[in-house]
Formats: sequence, structure tokens, C-alpha cells
Amino acid sequence: MALFNLDIERYYHSKKEKGYEVRSIAYIQYPIYCVHATILDSTPDPLENLDKAIVKSLDKIEGLTTLEIAQILSVQKRGIDLRVDKMISEGFINGKTNFSVTELGANVLIEGSAKRIQRRQYNFYIDGIDFKPLPKELYSFKYLKSFLNENEYTYYTNSHGETRTFKPFKPNIIHEPLVKEMVVENILEIEEKDRENSAIPLGLEEIENIDFTKMTVPILVALMVKEGKPHRELVDGFSVLGDPENILSFLPKLEEKINKLELRLDTWQKNENDLTKFSFTSNWVEIDKKYDEGKLQFVQNEDLKIALRKLYKVNIAKEEELINTDFEIGVNVTEDLLMNLEFNRLQLLRNLERGRDYQMTSLKNGIWIVYISFRTNSSFVKTLLEIKEVLNNARSRKLDLARIEEKLVDYEIHRKALVILEEYDLLEKIDMKKHMQINY
Repeated sequence: MALFNLDIERYYHSKKEKGYEVRSIAYIQYPIYCVHATILDSTPDPLENLDKAIVKSLDKIEGLTTLEIAQILSVQKRGIDLRVDKMISEGFINGKTNFSVTELGANVLIEGSAKRIQRRQYNFYIDGIDFKPLPKELYSFKYLKSFLNENEYTYYTNSHGETRTFKPFKPNIIHEPLVKEMVVENILEIEEKDRENSAIPLGLEEIENIDFTKMTVPILVALMVKEGKPHRELVDGFSVLGDPENILSFLPKLEEKINKLELRLDTWQKNENDLTKFSFTSNWVEIDKKYDEGKLQFVQNEDLKIALRKLYKVNIAKEEELINTDFEIGVNVTEDLLMNLEFNRLQLLRNLERGRDYQMTSLKNGIWIVYISFRTNSSFVKTLLEIKEVLNNARSRKLDLARIEEKLVDYEIHRKALVILEEYDLLEKIDMKKHMQINY
């Protein structure tokens, strides 16, 4: 599973500052290929200066041993042994214990009249749709470690103690059958001045043969609303703020589909007597069949009630307590709903203060994060939140009990509020002060 670096809160607020309200973040796997190639490459070897020093030493004093070369150059013998072995394989040096420079070695490393071309293995990462090389930014470790390999799988034990196999490689777009000639052509046609941008060796001369592995790169898509209209955009989950610059090359192949992405909510029972389960998912599997351009989601009320009950222990008894529109799902907290909660009231109130909560879901269903809205039209609940804020401010200012009590008595429901807010110690002190004349 991808280990994203996205800072969810910062991303949410950065979009809000621009007028967008993030409602959910979808997850897709975009197809790529890792092309394993044997190449001929004239890119200068990082240790070429050492090679030149070795060859020049042998050109002046033929028949030197590697120990003697090491002493002359003040380099460890092991390093000289490795470089000499490499140059023997390239035909630059002759000998077994006492060495001499070949004509080719002199031409390449002394005179510079010929290119040094090395045969080596190299992995190219290319788009699985148009076979174009990926940008060099995607070769960094944070991306490479999260690419999903077609041969990758893990074992896990489920809740019944059964061993299962999980294969995370599940492309949302089918790989185009690899055309080797097109791959080679697309790589070689990139001019030398532009090769660095695609992580192509600057001195690439020829691609002798290639093999490949199917892979995918995890991509996020934010489903947002602005001024009553849906908006969707690519999100780079490996960027702290989601900047999609490194993955914009995928957009032309995705844009038509991601503009139809919607949030869905599925519920099911394995058996008649089993508890109902739910999962947030996307409409990707049917994205070309059914689409309403004015929506970000399609969620049934009854399914949403099941999900909210499992997530927040709330029992939605009235339709007014449910938020379910084309762009938003959530809870409208009433006095009855709050009072009927057996526990978890404080968490519900914290969500209400923030106006939202988010749920991270299983990536295999195509949705990573769903934002749940919390609002209230209840004067009782609004007063309760006001009392909660009064207590927070009083404590931050370190007010004494008398001052706190003075502020609370203005509220008719303050005793009931203290019970709901689990402020039992404070309520006890107030009662003791009132009935037992204890000074604090």
C-alpha cells in the first residue's frame, strides 16, 4: 500500500483559502512499465579520472602491478584492482599481473580520439499508455518505493485466523500492450539536452534489448465543490501539499475519466443474520456507463445512516439530522440526537466545533479519504458549544471558581451542559460551594 506524504489538514486549508471545499479524495492506480534494458552508454564514468590516471601511469611505466599503481597514485590497492578489472573487460588494458595499455585504451583515455562506450543495465520507467518516458522526478526514492509491481503480494491473517494473499497491483486503466520498437524510439528520440528531464543517460548510444515489468503509480484525485459547482483535480500524494506538478504528464490520459469520478457508499450482508457492513468506494468500474455532471457523489440515505451509526454511534431518527446532498454528507446534530448518544458525545462536539471530520478508507475501494460534515440548527446544541467555549477560555485565563460560576449562571441549561460535557468535578465544586459554604 502506498505510504503517502500528503499533509491532509494543510491541503484541506490550502484549498479552502482558494474557495474550494474538499469533500473526498479518490485513489487510482495509473499504469506504467519498468523497462529493463541493456544499453550502450558513453556517459562519463564517475571514476573516469582515476582510470585515466591508471592508464597514464602504465603508459609511462609499462608492466606495473596494481600494488605499484596504488602506491604511485596513493589509492587503496582494492580500488585499483576493481578499476583495472573493469578496463581489462573493456579492452583498455592487457595483462594478468603486470599490465600495459592497449591501443584502444590510449585512444579513449589518453588521446580522447574515441568514445568510451560501456554496456550496462538500466531501468527506464515509461507511461503504460503512450510509452513516453516518465519525468526524472518520479525516479526519486519516495516514488520508486511506492510503485506497485505486478508480481508483488503479501500474506496476512484475517479475523478468522485464515491466511490470505493480498495483491495490491490493481490498475484502474489497462496497460497498453508493450510495443518494444515504439518504446526504444520514444526514448532515443529525446534530444541530449532534454534527456536529464526524463532520467535518460546523457550518453545513451543504443538500446540493445529490453524486457519489462508491469507496474502502477498511485495517484489521488480530490473531489471538491466551489460556488455550488463540482471540481476535481489530480493530487500528488507524495507531496506534502499535494502539488501535482510531477504527475501532470498523466492528466491528458485521465482527464475525461476523473471529471466523472463520484463518491459512492456500498452496504452489504454476507448472511441474513450478519451485521450490515459498509464501505466508501468510487464509481470507477462504471464510470463510462452512468454519470451526472452536477454531482460529486451518489449516496443513499439508508446506507449513510448505517455508516454514520457505525462511525459515530449516532442513531439518525429524523431526516433533518442527515446531511446528504450532491456535494456533502454528514450529521445535523439535534438535541435529541445528542442526548440519545450513550457515549462519544465529546468527540461529536469536537467534530461539531471543527465543522467536519474525516475518515480514511481502504484504498482497494478507490477512495482514500471522505470528509464528514457536522452542523447544528439546534439552539440547545449551540448554547452547549458556547458554554464549552466559556469553560475553555476561563481555564486558559486561570479564573477562580467564583468567576467561572458567575459566567455559567447566565445560561439556563448550565447544569445539564456540565453533565453532557463530563465536567463532573466542576459541578461538584459548585454544589459544595453553594450548599456547604466551602470557599475556593
